[in-house]
Amino acid sequence: MLCLALCCQPASSWAQGNSAKADKHFNDFDYALALEEYKKLLDNGQPTLHITERIAHCYRLINQPGSAEIWYKQTLVFPNAAPVNLFYYANACRQNGKYEDAKQAYQRFAQREPSRKAEAERLMQACDMAMRWINRPLPVDVTRDSTLSSNFSDFSTVFYGNNLVFSSDRGQSSRDKKVYGWTGAPYLQLYQAERQSNKTWGPITPLENGINTQFHNATATFSPDLEEIFFTRTKRVKKRVLPQELTEEGSWQRYSKNDDFIDRLEIYTATLKKGKWQDVKPFIHSKGDVYSVGHPALSPDGKILYFVSDMPGGQGQTDIYYSVRQANGQWSDPVNAGPVINTPGKEVFPVVHADGTLFFSSDGHLGMGGLDIFSAKGSANQWQKVQNLYYPFNSPRDDFGLIYEKDGKNGYLSSNRGGDGSSDDIYKVGPSATPCQLVGATFVRLPSRNGRTQKIPVEAVNLDVIVNGDSANAFRTISNEDGKFQFTAKANQTYTIRGSKKGYLIKTIQVVPDCRKTTDTINVELVLDRSAYNQAIVLDNIYYDLDKHDLRPEAMQELDKVVDMLKDNPTIKIELSSHTDSRESHRYNLMLSQLRAATAVKYIISKGIDPKRVIDKGYGETKLLNRCKDGVPCSEEDHQLNRRTEFKIVR
Repeated sequence: MLCLALCCQPASSWAQGNSAKADKHFNDFDYALALEEYKKLLDNGQPTLHITERIAHCYRLINQPGSAEIWYKQTLVFPNAAPVNLFYYANACRQNGKYEDAKQAYQRFAQREPSRKAEAERLMQACDMAMRWINRPLPVDVTRDSTLSSNFSDFSTVFYGNNLVFSSDRGQSSRDKKVYGWTGAPYLQLYQAERQSNKTWGPITPLENGINTQFHNATATFSPDLEEIFFTRTKRVKKRVLPQELTEEGSWQRYSKNDDFIDRLEIYTATLKKGKWQDVKPFIHSKGDVYSVGHPALSPDGKILYFVSDMPGGQGQTDIYYSVRQANGQWSDPVNAGPVINTPGKEVFPVVHADGTLFFSSDGHLGMGGLDIFSAKGSANQWQKVQNLYYPFNSPRDDFGLIYEKDGKNGYLSSNRGGDGSSDDIYKVGPSATPCQLVGATFVRLPSRNGRTQKIPVEAVNLDVIVNGDSANAFRTISNEDGKFQFTAKANQTYTIRGSKKGYLIKTIQVVPDCRKTTDTINVELVLDRSAYNQAIVLDNIYYDLDKHDLRPEAMQELDKVVDMLKDNPTIKIELSSHTDSRESHRYNLMLSQLRAATAVKYIISKGIDPKRVIDKGYGETKLLNRCKDGVPCSEEDHQLNRRTEFKIVR
């Protein structure tokens, strides 16, 4: 017995010592280092709740939800496991795209923690939403850029003239041998690549040493004249008393500390002089001794700087703020971008597009799992409704840093959607060419006996199709005896379909198919009018407010069709007429209808139609389509039938 006790003592001492070492790494936010030590403990003894929880926490905090899911599931085996482990397990399932498993776990969590039932139900709703988005993806291709991405973390691209600048912890110098304890990788630095063609980039090189220092330097933005840079840099602060917010789960990630210091984020600026970045200094509102600021993004005119901070008084864990450049060049005090943008969660990585659209990432707005990319229109702290960009811009993992080329269609985003085996990567974004079937029908528009318009299928219509305006890609098809036609189309392509048949006016429509799956069917209609002389054709949706002759937006859309018809048929001349119901006096109705007809014709002429080709005529109540004359009681629907706008060919 004594021998056994003496033999066991060294192992026990070893376990206690290594447990303390692992816990110290964990408490210092060095999660990659802590993970190694906790795994060593498992190799030399039985798993405990403490070790299992800590391994799960480490994987969560270094953003590996695949492994986090496995280890949080293990914590649930222990009868005394805290309910929060079930919540973290549900979150990990959601980040891994296992939405049904996540919903079940959220449901169990709500039962164990009734005070957080509303939060759990909201996340269950997000799971249902994400599954719908994945089932109906947007016609967008998102593919990993193997030239810009490495086996390390690469993210937050920004255009700089003919170059692309981005952040990476790939490490390319002797000083890069230092490892960041949180991730186990080298510190982040800023890199650049020169454009060689529309699709290729040259060698990747780090920015000069004035910008890149021995600790983190990342997420840059440039002034419109390209002579000023703003970027994020870590600042080491003496650790007298660790601020309470850094000891809480909800605090901003990317902190670390040891016995002597903690790291916070600051924004730095520099100016370009003689081809070199000089005068590198902290942004005036960087307060690293008190809180973090980072992720700068300049507005297109360079007058507003958006950034992220966990400064006191915000909406949540991290918020987007802004500062305005004054006439004297100084920056105004930071202002919170407001509750439309910011939530109790994290809002990070703002980017301002050339048209002023704000793109940012959030885990507070409803999304697919990790950080989702959102857009908003507005500026400063005045924003319209925030919009999720949906799948595949977003994924169950973290997605952020969306930028667009000048064409507004192609661009780049950053994501760790590759799984636990990969870090953040740079992805190319562009319109998809997913094929699907375009099924159309040709009709003729004719008046019925009750004065309403009816559509009758018409066969043997010649349909000339041009793809993306290139006549070299043109082809012809013909509608069958039921007026139907069909051809294979591709998403994000513009199809101009010109229908013609003897005795009918030529009609042209444009279609951009929303093909999301190859099994999709896109339905279109091509409605023709007879080219008969003096035959009235009623226009749809030409409505006016009571006793007014101003055009409403829906009326303009219908008149645009008349403009297109006149352009397709350049030899015809039309009379455009307006009619009223029998209410009000005959003279008043005649005057009002003439004003309405004149307003419609004026709009048509403003679109480039020769005034000699369009005549305006008001008929008042002289051409009623039903019995609703003066003194006859009628419904509003019957009166509406008489309030109409028509055109007829007069030449």
